[in-house]
Amino acid sequence: MGDARTAEERQREIVRAARATGQVDVTALAAELGVAKETVRRDLRALEDHGLIRRTHGGAYPVESAGFETTLAYRATSHVPEKRRIAAAAAELLGDAETVFVDEGFTPQLIA
Repeated sequence: MGDARTAEERQREIVRAARATGQVDVTALAAELGVAKETVRRDLRALEDHGLIRRTHGGAYPVESAGFETTLAYRATSHVPEKRRIAAAAAELLGDAETVFVDEGFTPQLIA
């Protein structure tokens, strides 16, 4: 049972690191945790099976980052110059008397 508890503690640390940084790397985790890369890969498989992370080539990211949707208020203040350039370029593609369906979001609002 000692090994299972150690694995559980290690996996908790992996999830904590993934949530704190947005992603984790197998090699870095192995060094930080003092275990073999294969041990980290096994932990990542177990965590993915439990729906806590998604594995990538060489690492993983927390599931929350994959499905987390920011608020419109936040998106309206994030990367605004880039969104304005995207909106202007999209508007240039529209012809006269065209019908356009606009989804929700700040960039579509700028296009409209």
